[in-house]
Amino acid sequence: MNNQKISVIIPAYNEEKFIEKTLESIKNTATYLPEIIVVVNGSKDKTFEISKRCSAKVLNFPKAIGPSAARNEGAKIATGDVFVFLDADTEISNNTIQEVVANANHNIVGVCSAATIDEKADKKLRAKIFFAFKNFVHKTKLHKGSLALIFCSREVFLGINGFNKDMRIGELNDFIKSAIIAGAVYKFLDNCHVITSLRRYEKEGYLRMFLFWIKWKIARVFKTDKKVTDKYFK
Repeated sequence: MNNQKISVIIPAYNEEKFIEKTLESIKNTATYLPEIIVVVNGSKDKTFEISKRCSAKVLNFPKAIGPSAARNEGAKIATGDVFVFLDADTEISNNTIQEVVANANHNIVGVCSAATIDEKADKKLRAKIFFAFKNFVHKTKLHKGSLALIFCSREVFLGINGFNKDMRIGELNDFIKSAIIAGAVYKFLDNCHVITSLRRYEKEGYLRMFLFWIKWKIARVFKTDKKVTDKYFK
């Protein structure tokens, strides 16, 4: 393990049901406690209070600034050599931070495998299939994407000016794509994992969400994705 310092940056919007478990999972890492920064992004619930109680650093924006801008604001005060961007409804395995430390270098953008938190059998089966597919395409690099967690060096983040603040969805994959174009190496960690929620997929339906993302990607080509994105948040 090298001596690089890690900063975990978490944008959070109305995540009072999840944020404490997310933060506790980071604190439960076996041998390495990173800097933790929560960026409360226009929340109307108790996300700020819970984060303040559980986390070392909390930024609070009473008016929502969007997930991309929230990540960028967190990075501004981060002191780490390596940034880990984590969704607020996502727990990490005990060895995730150690694996990031062991694999990180100045020219890397990386992700790790993912699993489900759903407990009901029917939901768990659908989620397992979904995650198995996502993990496969990321590991084989058929699609250099992410799910709930991205890590990169400070140099890579600054080199591409962070996340595109105008994007409200799809910003994680856009960040990875920009980093790779700038010369970063894509890394998939399969010996650690995140445990995350698929609540929107369960609510909207997996097929409907799959078709939505196809429609959104096509709209991106023709620069009409804002209309599709706006429907996503209705």
